[in-house]
Amino acid sequence: MRLPVAVGFGISTVAQVRQVWRFADAAVIGSAIVSEIERFGNSPGLVKRVGEFARSLVGSKQTHFTS
Repeated sequence: MRLPVAVGFGISTVAQVRQVWRFADAAVIGSAIVSEIERFGNSPGLVKRVGEFARSLVGSKQTHFTS
């Protein structure tokens, strides 16, 4: 059984995400999202801004979310 590999340590740019995807199944961007929340924490559009930021990092790569 092959387990998916996720990499995430300081990933915050499109170039870094693309580099990680060369070797892993997922790029974890938790710290980058926290930074965005710190920047826009008082903004009424916070959720929208964070979503746009995350989508900007993945570009055209199709993403799958499971619950």
